[in-house]
Amino acid sequence: MRIAKLQTYVLEARLEKPIQFGIGPYGAFTATLVELTTDDGITGIGECIARKAPRVTDVVVRDLLWPVLERRDPRDAGGIWDDMFRQLRGWGHYRGFVQEAMSGVDQALWDIVAKAQGIPLYKALGGAGRDRVPVSASSVYIADLDTMQRETREQVQKGHTTLKMKVGRTAELGGLRMDIESVRAVREAAGPEIEIGIDVNSAYDAATAIRFCDQVEKYDITFLEEPVYPDDIDGYEQIRRHTSIALACGESEFGIFGFRELLRRRAVDIVQPDIARVGGFTGGMRLGALVHAHNVRYAPHTGFSCGVAQLASIHLAAAVPDLWKVEEMYIDNPLAEIFTEPIPKATKGVVDLPQRPGMGLALDMKKIAKYRLT
Repeated sequence: MRIAKLQTYVLEARLEKPIQFGIGPYGAFTATLVELTTDDGITGIGECIARKAPRVTDVVVRDLLWPVLERRDPRDAGGIWDDMFRQLRGWGHYRGFVQEAMSGVDQALWDIVAKAQGIPLYKALGGAGRDRVPVSASSVYIADLDTMQRETREQVQKGHTTLKMKVGRTAELGGLRMDIESVRAVREAAGPEIEIGIDVNSAYDAATAIRFCDQVEKYDITFLEEPVYPDDIDGYEQIRRHTSIALACGESEFGIFGFRELLRRRAVDIVQPDIARVGGFTGGMRLGALVHAHNVRYAPHTGFSCGVAQLASIHLAAAVPDLWKVEEMYIDNPLAEIFTEPIPKATKGVVDLPQRPGMGLALDMKKIAKYRLT
């Protein structure tokens, strides 16, 4: 079995009303999909994270990674991963567009491996083998307090037991004072039993984050996500010393080398890698061993991903050790539902894994054509 064909799809879906969160307004969902086909006709899919300029990732896959992939055995996914990674290390880097591109490639490789064996992808990974995983509902975005409370009640009524909300308002939107008030409002709407996580999207510095934590600890907050920039590890350490709220981060990190220092310095309690950036299933599973060694929790991130990465994240969550929860995005994202059937959703805070071979769902090519840029 050899990789014989590459096809990519660059997608974009624009929003009528931008979503507001800590790094500003977000007006479009984008993604780069990778489709690999073997010489015996097995096809696998994967997604590269593409927050901006998805054509860049497409070029990386075609021009830089395809020469590494062509005619290789997909069952050698780990070795292929290392060879793709050398495209970065040879130039002194360990993060960026190349690793985001290889994340989609690696997902497609494992999709092929699972289909060739006739088993669901999470079983092919040889990990924990869960057939259902707990989720956290994401996210209550920055808005007026009435809207945030209404969205909170809606998710609780759907049976979610963990909910994530956004803070990080600009001064024009009320700043820190309104951030604190929004936490009070969401807790009031959620009731005392629901776990609440707060995502800052790196909008604070360490001193501001500490002030914020002092004010919101009384609302029984489960975790605080990305309070400062991803590379401000000193800031994470400073916050960690001043609050009982668990710190979470990871969507902006790249693989083991990106997480190693955070974990060595005990700066984070919940690790949140994005499968479309961390290096796919191979990178995600390798990170799982590091998370296990440091006795912290694993919570795969999905965010504004296309449905492929969201589906892949469920499979990763089913396989890794020390799983806490996987993020389930409930926001209206046209690129989430690009399959011939709906993506699995949680019931009472738990989602069941697809049981068909590979990822378990097939792309709807009419929907792909609708959102395709190239």
